[in-house]
Amino acid sequence: MAYQINKTSGALLVNLADGQIDATSSDLTLVGRGYTGFGEAFNENFVKMLENFANTSAPTNPLAGQIWWDTSVSRLKVYTGTNWTTGGGPIVGPQQPIMVAGDLWINNDSNQLYFFDGTDLELAGPIYNAFQGRSGPEVITVLDQTGTSRTIVKYWVGGTLVGLWSKVGFTPQNVDTIPNFSGNVVKGFNVVDDDFIFAGTASRTSALVDSNNVSRTAAQFLASDSDDATSGSLAVRNNNGLTVGLGDNHVIKVTSAGVIALNEVSNQNYTLQVRTSSGIQNAISVKAEDSRIGIYNDSPAYTLDVGGDMRVGGDLVVGGETFSVDVTELNIEDKSITLAKSSDSTVLNDNQVDEAGIIVQSSDGNKEWLWRTATTSWTTNQSINLLPGTKIKANGVDIIDGTGAPGITSIGSLTSANIGNIAFSGIRLQSTATDLSGNGLTFDVAGPVTLTTTQRITNVTDPVSAQDVATKNYVDSQINLEVIALALDVTGLGTGGSTQQHTNIATILNDIAPVTIKQNGTEARVHCTTTTGATATLTGASLDTAFNESTTLVQQLDNGGNDDGSISVIQSAVFNDATGSITSTVTRTLKLFRITAGAWEYVQDLTPGSLV
Repeated sequence: MAYQINKTSGALLVNLADGQIDATSSDLTLVGRGYTGFGEAFNENFVKMLENFANTSAPTNPLAGQIWWDTSVSRLKVYTGTNWTTGGGPIVGPQQPIMVAGDLWINNDSNQLYFFDGTDLELAGPIYNAFQGRSGPEVITVLDQTGTSRTIVKYWVGGTLVGLWSKVGFTPQNVDTIPNFSGNVVKGFNVVDDDFIFAGTASRTSALVDSNNVSRTAAQFLASDSDDATSGSLAVRNNNGLTVGLGDNHVIKVTSAGVIALNEVSNQNYTLQVRTSSGIQNAISVKAEDSRIGIYNDSPAYTLDVGGDMRVGGDLVVGGETFSVDVTELNIEDKSITLAKSSDSTVLNDNQVDEAGIIVQSSDGNKEWLWRTATTSWTTNQSINLLPGTKIKANGVDIIDGTGAPGITSIGSLTSANIGNIAFSGIRLQSTATDLSGNGLTFDVAGPVTLTTTQRITNVTDPVSAQDVATKNYVDSQINLEVIALALDVTGLGTGGSTQQHTNIATILNDIAPVTIKQNGTEARVHCTTTTGATATLTGASLDTAFNESTTLVQQLDNGGNDDGSISVIQSAVFNDATGSITSTVTRTLKLFRITAGAWEYVQDLTPGSLV
């Protein structure tokens, strides 16, 4: 009976006759019932589906929904029923393709991206094409001099930056922070070129509008030729700064050296005053003629004379010959004191730091703790008394404490010892710690380790590395888990299908390797052969040669029982061997079985090796 091959929709694709194949209704070869040699076509179908008909040209008999890998453009395409469309990515080309809702198209002529909503083709961007050049706004984020992120909008026309918008004024971190733009960014619109012109009529021309959008009249500006006052802040936006005094006595300015407050009158004192609850005080007094500075000291006697407490938050370097501290108590917050450090921070050698240390002067003899180069060690002329609970350590290890010397690792012959984490007690060797490699006890011997008497080594864990000692349990387990190899002719072994066949194979395996002597997890690989389609072919000549007979004459009677003459009949016959040919089909499979829950069970078919 012919196969009725239907599409997913239920529509008939082809009426496939017995013993025939169909290679025109689709791009797969459809095999009819009883077709000889179907294996090649059947397997090629799988290959074509795996590679999605990969080729430079489209499949010739596509069905709606079919997938094709176009190797010429390395794109995956889908057949809509009328044409092929790109799937899984935008369509690239100079002309608008046939599109469905959700499709993206990159016009590689104008360098623009479009999307189709099912009705209209909409431009996604950019708003300008490749021939117009960049035009319109561009939102970017830059850093100012303080490292703060600032969002600005750059405006382009025909590939040229014409200006930018900012909601705040700031100084860019680097001169090239905003390419094609230099200087500070002001709040509002900043033009790139000074000759940029806003064409049109200004709505307010009788006054100036400040950054707060407040209109200012002429009366609200400070006069430069008379006394005046302001309720707002005053800023001088130039490096020449501010000059005060009839003789230009005091100048505040900015130079390459930094911000400078300058007294232009020779040898004139400079005083910084503050107002306190008790009145006006001189906080800083600079005596120009004496080159002295007093802090809350109107008459400094030294170059720097502080009339109160002083705290130095950074390093203090004293370059004189003597540094005297005349205090009752000296407090040093730092955790370390460095001695013998040169003024230029050059590190001295051992000879140069010889005798460096601490000396406590006493009329009964100085108490010294000094470095001696001759002995390459710290040397003291006084005893060291360890208080209870204190220890002498070496490299973090306790060497001597109040009760013993736990850190001493090498000593002469002993009758008994407790060394490190190893204790010798009677005939027991005990280790309570491991080394960096995780070893609890390591033997470093020059030759084999030999037991003088035959003994067992017990309580050994199963091996991990290749050179580990193997236990009896480990060896038994490995032998029991060894894969069983079996070649079996399964022709006629289970007429009820693969399930019955697998059951019978499991029975044979249990006869060969009973589960009572094997462990769960043991595997068997069974190479199975099945012989089908056996056919014998004999020629007529061969049959004539094989059949040898002798004849004899006997009386022949008619229907009435009367003599009707004689007739030759076979007296004897001999059948010899006939020659011909016998053909059959042998199928080979490789099956994996495993012992699970105390029984042999089929797992899966494996791929056998190719035979030549």
